Amino acid sequence: MLRGAALRRAGKPKPAYGVLRPLVSKVIDPYVRSLLNEEVTAAAMEAGAWTQAIELMGVWLREASDDERAAVRAQIGALLRKVPIERLVDALRAGQAAGEVVEPEVDLRSLIAERLAIVARERRDVALAKELLDRAGPLLGAQGDALSELWTGAGTARVEPPTVGLLLSTRTQQSRRRGVELAAGVAHGLGLLRPGSDARLVSRDVGGEGSVDEALNSLTAEGAAVLIAGSDREQATAVAKFARANAIPVLLVHPPEPAALDGAFVFVVGEEPARSIEVLAAALAERGAKPVALVGGEAGAQQGADASAGGAPAGSASGPPAGSAGGAPAGPATGVVRPGAAAATSGAAAPPGAAAAPPAEGGVALALPCDGAFDPRALRPQGIRGLILAGDAPCAEQALRAAPRSVTIALSFEAAISPPPGSLVATAGLFPFAAAPASAQRLPGGDAPGAPPQDAPGAAVALAAWLATHPTPPSFWAALGRDAGVLAWAGVQRLPKTGTEDPAEVKARRLAAASALSGATAELWTTSATGFGGKRVLPRAIGYREIGKAR
Repeated sequence: MLRGAALRRAGKPKPAYGVLRPLVSKVIDPYVRSLLNEEVTAAAMEAGAWTQAIELMGVWLREASDDERAAVRAQIGALLRKVPIERLVDALRAGQAAGEVVEPEVDLRSLIAERLAIVARERRDVALAKELLDRAGPLLGAQGDALSELWTGAGTARVEPPTVGLLLSTRTQQSRRRGVELAAGVAHGLGLLRPGSDARLVSRDVGGEGSVDEALNSLTAEGAAVLIAGSDREQATAVAKFARANAIPVLLVHPPEPAALDGAFVFVVGEEPARSIEVLAAALAERGAKPVALVGGEAGAQQGADASAGGAPAGSASGPPAGSAGGAPAGPATGVVRPGAAAATSGAAAPPGAAAAPPAEGGVALALPCDGAFDPRALRPQGIRGLILAGDAPCAEQALRAAPRSVTIALSFEAAISPPPGSLVATAGLFPFAAAPASAQRLPGGDAPGAPPQDAPGAAVALAAWLATHPTPPSFWAALGRDAGVLAWAGVQRLPKTGTEDPAEVKARRLAAASALSGATAELWTTSATGFGGKRVLPRAIGYREIGKAR
């Protein structure tokens, strides 16, 4: 025991823990047992073994004598302040799941609940307050009333300077991936990784439990004046409804249902997945690479493309290409949005797992899912010559490896992989931030009309700023998050520097934030537009570039 204590005090917590842990609950002498429990707990804490440290705190508390229990509780309370909050939440959940009946004076859960209650009140964390009330209500004592007030006041109008709320979703693998990328982009756009940033970001996720409205109410209770949300159409529609009902501005990174666009507080930063698919399908058709198959992408993306045949979504712009990204050379040809591109079929039956699209010239004839290995034989019945990769990186990579050489490849926004020579890449604004091969050819005569210069310094500067804190170039969702963060900051940065719960003042500040969003201008990454221009949907010209083949 003394050897382990000496190791810990010499700054060697891991060896100390290894020596002391086998002795736990095996020492008879009361004094040595007490010293052992204190030392092994401290060693686990210093080694960052949080789960083991919490377990040992429970042992220490149970084995303490009646005379020393109050002092031990105080020591453990001090140690719990050093444990990451998420580990304490995990411990509380695990203790509840175990269903053990423990005497109150030796119940570690009461100390954990007390610590989490303090955190919930300090951070005005409504979600944590609700979980504590649900899981540990009887253990909260006097803290219970304060947490109940925090929870019941979740819908209270509140604005704290300068706070942006971010709603994510963890319900599906796709939404989790998008959420990680989106959060990184929002943090970058708000400047949170730069020293001295004044921005404040609060976030919630909608997982298996809880509704979108509950999460949004939690964000508004923490003082968010602008919300960023909507990783898919369903969530975007629900958030738009909340924004209208509560008169709070929201930036949606995915378009909602068209009917949800009403109101002065709903702003759409994102893009319909079908639009880039339309552009690429039309470009492939121009090259004679048709019929076209679609691999991956959102469910219903092709149907959405067909449904938009009458034109681009309201407020969107169909126009010249966005040009090359990150200073990468453009290809020899560049395309523009061509709404209405639909599907051509050969009359052959669709392979199992595939969806045959309605026949129409120049569009997608076959939609293949990403829920299994890509089988190139699925392309043969309809004589597919063009392949649009619209799934995530793993989906796009496995389809690219298996695709026949005779098929021309096109990459949609979601396919964050290196484009092979001869392929087409969807573009929007400065995106994608990926260099083409050195052999890529320039567009003869310079850049396409209306597109940023091919060697635009803004793209290089933007990419360098991102790579200073991230290992890879931004994905499309990260770039959308960055644009949403920049615009959100424009909405909150000029609000008063003091918080308020006065209903009239909250209403005025939210209205001021919405007005600032409408007129905000900044260099954006996913569009050549500099802002909403007084409208509610961010204009965006989607184009493509061709990656030159090696000579």
